Amino acid sequence: MLGHDDVRQWLSCAIAARRVAAAYLFTGPDGVGKAGMAIQFAAALRCTGQGGWTCGRCGECLRVARGVHPNLRVFTKPADKTEFPVELVREICDEAGVKQLEPGARVFVVHDADRFNESSANALLKTLEEPPAGLTFVLLAANVADVLPTILSRCQPVRFGALNPAQVEQISRSWENQPVNPDTRALLVRASQGSPGRLKRMLEYGTWNAVSGFLETVARDPFAAAEKLAESVHEAEENESRRERLREALGVLSAVLRDRLAGALVPQAAPLLARAAPGAGGPRNADTLLAALERLDDLRRRVDGNANLKLACDAVALQWPA
Repeated sequence: MLGHDDVRQWLSCAIAARRVAAAYLFTGPDGVGKAGMAIQFAAALRCTGQGGWTCGRCGECLRVARGVHPNLRVFTKPADKTEFPVELVREICDEAGVKQLEPGARVFVVHDADRFNESSANALLKTLEEPPAGLTFVLLAANVADVLPTILSRCQPVRFGALNPAQVEQISRSWENQPVNPDTRALLVRASQGSPGRLKRMLEYGTWNAVSGFLETVARDPFAAAEKLAESVHEAEENESRRERLREALGVLSAVLRDRLAGALVPQAAPLLARAAPGAGGPRNADTLLAALERLDDLRRRVDGNANLKLACDAVALQWPA
């Protein structure tokens, strides 16, 4: 893993000092490596090497990396649910109490800790307070503000920051579906906001194709542009996946507007990555672009709620400063 050296060092020291907490809460932007660090942490707790962290070569490390170690369990909110179901939490608690197949440290990695409702959180509290000997919980959350206080108070918090653009570019260098145009690749890296996972989703979703199709059409026919954007969003079957697709598209459009704003403020110095977007438009008035950017950011927040996705696409197109 690239980045997060401070987190890795801190966890390594906790292992060396035999002061591993019963529960950790890894928080930070989605896709920056929290889940990967949780797996490395589980491997380090089991590692038979002498380096103080996972050696990546011993049998314990290899089984953890391959996802076949019986002492590592990973739990994720079902894709068709908006909240972490209490039934799944009860399964986690039941499994925590089952006699382990192999001696030594056990790790339960629980994604979407910011999607617990009050019932699911309460079902987990007893196990977090008094976990079986040798069991460590690692809860993952994108936004610490959305984690219920009852969960937060029982975990050791570990904060993850965004990676820098050079690290994101290095991680993604061998990925498929990369745009040929280097300006476009740079724009997507910036739109990922330091999250390799987010960049990977954009490539898998074909976000750039959706955005470029929108930009090519929006000046002459905003309604057709909105329809194109909506069609790309509705290629996903699940409603939550559709919202995610639209969030990523709006993120790239925000990056385009930010580049145009930079060009309007400092035309001779700003790297206009937005030139990679056909029909994106020129720099235009800075006040106009700033207002458009604020409207777009507000719309992204509404999409995270229950905004109608088709109406959101219409709003983007009708308010776009072509």
